[in-house]
Amino acid sequence: METKTIKRSLPDRIFNMTNLVILGLVGLIAVLPYVNMLAVSLSSSGPVDSGRVAFLPIEFTLENYKTVLMDKSILKSIGISALMTVAGTALSLLMTVMFAYPLSREEFKMRKFCNVMILIVFIFNAPIIPWYLTMRSYGLYDNFWALILPSALSTYNIIIVRSFFTEVSPALIDAAKVDGCGEMRTLMQIILPISKAVMATVGLMYGVGYWNSYTTPLYLINDRDLYTLQLRIKSIVLDSNSIESMNMVSTGTSTQALKMTTIIVAAIPVLCVYPFLQKHFVKGMTIGSVKG
Repeated sequence: METKTIKRSLPDRIFNMTNLVILGLVGLIAVLPYVNMLAVSLSSSGPVDSGRVAFLPIEFTLENYKTVLMDKSILKSIGISALMTVAGTALSLLMTVMFAYPLSREEFKMRKFCNVMILIVFIFNAPIIPWYLTMRSYGLYDNFWALILPSALSTYNIIIVRSFFTEVSPALIDAAKVDGCGEMRTLMQIILPISKAVMATVGLMYGVGYWNSYTTPLYLINDRDLYTLQLRIKSIVLDSNSIESMNMVSTGTSTQALKMTTIIVAAIPVLCVYPFLQKHFVKGMTIGSVKG
């Protein structure tokens, strides 16, 4: 069977080539800072302090990573961020599903009202000071729950999950009812098993959001023992004279290299997880864009 070669016109080829060049340059600009940070983190203190490291390590060493990963304050912050991410993502997925499923059902009487409220919250964000005072009044300050509950629900993710549930065939739900399934059993045994793509998408967004969370811990956490990894990075990058930085630099490593190393360590978990969820993420983001 012969394959037909599609001949493109000269303007199409020029357009495609222009797109490739522009996107390639944009991608290169986005990647180069990370390449530089990686090179600095793998270089010894001499070349880093003299500013000779660009995009390739000079005097390759893993001493910076050894110093960072052996620092008790950073290890504790990594543990807090990991626990916050796992617990927060699980709670957020549960709450999002329990909120979105009724909104996808036409028989739910408050459906239109709740959808309007979600859109209002989605468009208009609460001012920082009233939000902060509200969190303090609920006791969400300087404790672990302050890292999770304020970000437990995202209106954007609710809309995504609700849109997917809305497109589930009503015949499937009716068949479950005929078989004697209640609403909860229908959701758990029928709807969720066919929702892996959207669950992976929303779970990835929640997980990355928790792992990279900065403003919420910054406002609600003052106890250094509850510092997340992002707050610890801020302490190291912006305050070279902090106790943590002084203890690490005393080993003879470069302050700049330790800053870059800490940032790389914070980015590694997301880089490791994303490739495995990329297929589901792309599929989940296109849900509802094309209807058969």
